[in-house]
Amino acid sequence: MAQTETCDVLVIGSGAGALTSAVTCAKAGLKVLVTEKAGQFGGTTATSGGVLWVPGSRHAKALGARLGVQDDGNLVRAYLRHETGNCYDEARIEAYLEHAPRMVDYLEDHTEVKFYPMEFPDYHPETEGGSRIRSVGTMDYDAGKMGELMKTLKGELPQTLFLGLAIGSTLEMKQFLAAGRSPMAMAYVIRRMARHFMDLALKGSSQRIVRGRALIARLARTAHDLGVPFWLNAPAQRLIREGDRVAGAEILRDGKPVRVLARHAVVLGAGGFPRDKDRRARQYPGHARTMEPVTPAPVTNVGDGIRMAEEVGAQFNADLLQPAAWLPTSRLPGAVDQNGVWPHLTDRNKPGFIMVLPDGRRFANESAPYHDLVPAMLDAFERRGADRAFLIGDDRAIRRWGMGFVRPFPIPKGRYLRNGYLTRAATPEALARKLGIDAEALAQTIRDFSRHAAEGRDPEFHRGESAYDRYQGDENHGPNPALGPLDKGPYFAVRIYPGEIGTYKGLKTDEHSRVIGQGGQPIAGLYAAGNDQSNVFGGSYPGAGATIGPAVTFGWIAARDIARQAGREVPGGA
Repeated sequence: MAQTETCDVLVIGSGAGALTSAVTCAKAGLKVLVTEKAGQFGGTTATSGGVLWVPGSRHAKALGARLGVQDDGNLVRAYLRHETGNCYDEARIEAYLEHAPRMVDYLEDHTEVKFYPMEFPDYHPETEGGSRIRSVGTMDYDAGKMGELMKTLKGELPQTLFLGLAIGSTLEMKQFLAAGRSPMAMAYVIRRMARHFMDLALKGSSQRIVRGRALIARLARTAHDLGVPFWLNAPAQRLIREGDRVAGAEILRDGKPVRVLARHAVVLGAGGFPRDKDRRARQYPGHARTMEPVTPAPVTNVGDGIRMAEEVGAQFNADLLQPAAWLPTSRLPGAVDQNGVWPHLTDRNKPGFIMVLPDGRRFANESAPYHDLVPAMLDAFERRGADRAFLIGDDRAIRRWGMGFVRPFPIPKGRYLRNGYLTRAATPEALARKLGIDAEALAQTIRDFSRHAAEGRDPEFHRGESAYDRYQGDENHGPNPALGPLDKGPYFAVRIYPGEIGTYKGLKTDEHSRVIGQGGQPIAGLYAAGNDQSNVFGGSYPGAGATIGPAVTFGWIAARDIARQAGREVPGGA
């Protein structure tokens, strides 16, 4: 007979949304248990940028006052109506706009979590209501405060580390990228690396936790201090129903089933379905429907939470603009998991790069937000009979910015040439022949693009016209930070895939994060957060942090509703 455990709230998953629910419920005096399928906690959040899109936060207001930028709810609503189109979910968006700033206040006032303001343009800043003050980043955290928790805190993607160092803010990233050509930047990098190696020598690991991993660390530290246990290597198998109510779940622990009964609620935060090939085949468009996933999302994110909820009658919401938060990626030859995948966030946006299909022609604005670029790629695949894309740069661009796994000068790139990840040739024509693409068309594309780029223009795809494009470019390059000619051989290429950060389609929920059943009513005792929950922005991506922001906010909303139903109060959360 299966062992039985009891708690007030069972949280399945350990990303930021799940842990926010766990911490908030525990703060209200509820007995909480967190279960995690993987052997480390942190989920997708731990390898993310740790940024949240939170209009109206205390940090946004302070930054706006400093910059002289006005923002208010009506501007945000106008922007989101444009972004979401027919998928505007008024009840949930209103809940988000009301509670996201309060969530920031709550976490900063009652937990270890601390944020900082970011001047970062929304992804379509020229749209009515667009702004540049709505994102917040997570403050770095001291590994010395984690104690034994460090042993099971999920690490950064190893491919994004530099000699074991995790690079923090956008400003720090710029210093590292400029080190090969700027004495001041090199001096910064030397100081930063010296501190890093000192940590390694004295304490065995870097003592600075950054970005999404810092958010998870801060939440986990708080949860631990509140006595919340984490069961790792403990996949959830199925939900337990008592009458019309979800009353717990069957968890596999140490290879044996355990019935975990939850007196008040189960919160699903199992990471969505980016690794579920069957559901991808039903929900993804075009080539993404059948391709092998090339994503930095954890291999454990196979839709367990969604599957279990559907088994007890939950609705799956497929009526979104996009099924996933898209991201262009590349993959090392032979890679079998997320550790061999590169998220192309910072290279393609820089001067000296373009992207082409096998016909040798461009298909989009390479500096566009990643969520816009991949749909353009998939559409071009369909229209032009292709299934491959390539990022191409000249020697100057590669030395300055790197390309995917390839680091900027002076880091050698020979291993990537030898293993086939990177292709090099003296001329565009020779590169095209190595790649199996139209040589004459590629050479002409590069000539045309370079001629216009030297003038700061892109008449074909309008690259560099948006403030977002220019922000992501090289602020020291002119006449346009996003545009530069490809005219210094040799030339290099990396194959690009239509990847994703995580999924957007998911369980239908209401403004309280309650999962909705087939009859249109909430399923008692069942909540969802993070990527198990259908995206509040209708499958759009309004700005930096528009995945983690909703995850944390609706995790907090779920906890407040659970506490209220249990007759408890969330401190400072009224």
